[in-house]
Order: sequence, then structure tokens, then C-alpha cells
Amino acid sequence: MNFARLGNRPVGTRERGRGWALRVAGLATLMLLSACGFQMRGTTPLPFDSLYVGIPQNSRFGAEVRRAIAAASPETQLLDTPKDAEAQLQQIRNSRSMREVSLNAQGKVEEYELGLVFTFRVIDAKGRALLPDTTLEAYREMPYNDQVVQAKEGQAESLYRNMEQSLVSRIVRRLTAPDVRLAMQKAQSAKPGEDVGPVYSTTPPPQNNRQPWNRPNITNGPPSLDEDTSY
Repeated sequence: MNFARLGNRPVGTRERGRGWALRVAGLATLMLLSACGFQMRGTTPLPFDSLYVGIPQNSRFGAEVRRAIAAASPETQLLDTPKDAEAQLQQIRNSRSMREVSLNAQGKVEEYELGLVFTFRVIDAKGRALLPDTTLEAYREMPYNDQVVQAKEGQAESLYRNMEQSLVSRIVRRLTAPDVRLAMQKAQSAKPGEDVGPVYSTTPPPQNNRQPWNRPNITNGPPSLDEDTSY
């Protein structure tokens, strides 16, 4: 094969050598980042080997949170009870709200604001806070027409589901944040009696056992709504 020459070295040989050098350099960089604890996005593990998620397992929201955590950190075991878990996600509040934000000239509702508020904390097996009480909120506006009530009820439920999905992503981002990892490392290396921050009961907070949240009767205008849910 004939090569155009640059100096005394064939151009084709030089290009192959450069490509090989770049591949070796890239591999070395990846190995260095891995050694420093860097993980590719989508595989970032949680800083604990096992976790109890204190959101009702039979709720849609609880199931989505568990699926998202399992996808983000496949090596973290999700336990059904907190007894043997290295860490625990405790649900403090999970509520929905609906309020009027706009009325027409006849005094009828034209628009609602739907809200979803979720408060949680993460503790280790001794109750030490790895992530203090954290509140996440999501809101959506929904136009309203009293001529199509059933359609609007379906739209409201769709918006609530969309907000739940948004909160699930934010929960996982908080769990995998550097400050949670540092808190876990600090707790593990703490000496007896050393102050490592707030300490909470390892007994899961009582869950709301009421029936799933019922959509308000928006035909006659909604009541003031702020209900704890296990939806």
C-alpha cells in the first residue's frame, strides 16, 4: 500500500498511532475518575447498602419512588422493614391541595391551582440524620369549565400524577447528593458520644391509614383542601 509521506513516516501509520494514544489516554482518565468515586450518570449508587423506604408500598407514589431508587442504585437493597436497614427514608408529610385562583364575572371558578407537598428525612440505623427534614413542592394550574366536570377531574388526576413523577426525580437527586454521602461517612466514622447532628427515632412515623384521597366535588366549587395522602 502506498502512503503519502510526512517526513520519514507514513501518514496512515501516524493517524493510527494517534488514535491508539487517544484511546489509551481516555481509558486512563476513566480509571482515574472511577478510583476517585466518580460514577457515570444513571448508575450513581446511594451511599448505603440497604434502605427502608417509609412510603406505603401499596401506593402509586411509593412504588414509583422505589422503582426510581432501584434504577439509580441497583446495588442498594430495598428492605420491607427498617430493622436491618443501614438507612431509612421517613415520610413526614404527603399532602395534596386545590385552591381557586381565578373567577369569572359571574363569580364562577375559571382556574384552580393544584399542589403537592412531600416532606421526608433520611436517617441511619442509629437515628442520626443523614438528610434533615426536606420539603419538596410542586404546583400546576388547571383551567376549569363546569360544563365538562368529569373531563376536568381526569385532568386534575393527570396533573397530580405528573407532579408525583417530578417529586420522585427530585427525591432521588437529593438521596444521591454529595452532602448525603458525606453525612453517611461522618456517621460511620464518628466516635462514641461524638455530636453528629440531630438524632431521630428509628421507629417509622405513623402513616395515614385513611382511604385514598378523594377528588373534591368541584361541580359546586371545591372546599379548602389540604389532605394528607398515601396515594
